[in-house]
Amino acid sequence: MCNGGIGNKEPFWSGLSIKNQNTKEEFIMKRITITSLITGLLFLSIGINAQTLKFGHVNVQEVMQVMPEFKQMQQDLEGEYDRLENQLATMQEDYKKMEQEYMESAESLSAVVRQQKEQQLMETSQKIQAFYQSTQQQLSQKQQQLQQPIMEKLRKAIGEVGEEGGFIYIFAENSGATVYQSEQSENVTPLVKTKLGLN
Repeated sequence: MCNGGIGNKEPFWSGLSIKNQNTKEEFIMKRITITSLITGLLFLSIGINAQTLKFGHVNVQEVMQVMPEFKQMQQDLEGEYDRLENQLATMQEDYKKMEQEYMESAESLSAVVRQQKEQQLMETSQKIQAFYQSTQQQLSQKQQQLQQPIMEKLRKAIGEVGEEGGFIYIFAENSGATVYQSEQSENVTPLVKTKLGLN
């Protein structure tokens, strides 16, 4: 008998969903991690006189969440998520129909035809699993493609704020890498927002 799920056995992918029991929004936000978006932004060093020792920090998450490009990226990823989820659901439904048809006619089929049907079911089940795995890669690639221009725009804005303000370093606040932040460090988040035209 086929290992894909014939008879009373559920196929190994039964109930498989791209969202993995999370809501669509949770899934997307897990993939759009702040850490991945601020790679290269954690320490922005400006070539100025080091004697000034002027430091700043920016809340990258706060800035990104009000950027139109970031909101558009979320919408685009949500659309891609829905497209792939619908494809997966259609494939699962087609398999169930194929399996049901097999179960209803199995006793009247010859051994050769029965074996062919079982092979068909097994191959279809494997295709579903392979498709599910490929969706993870597709979503990751889509995220990288969409986030790259956002990263570049944000990096440029922080760099301009740093140069104009005479900062030697601007740290990414709440990045998990900064273990101490002095009150003398200036919060440049409003300046970065202004630079991006978000105020």
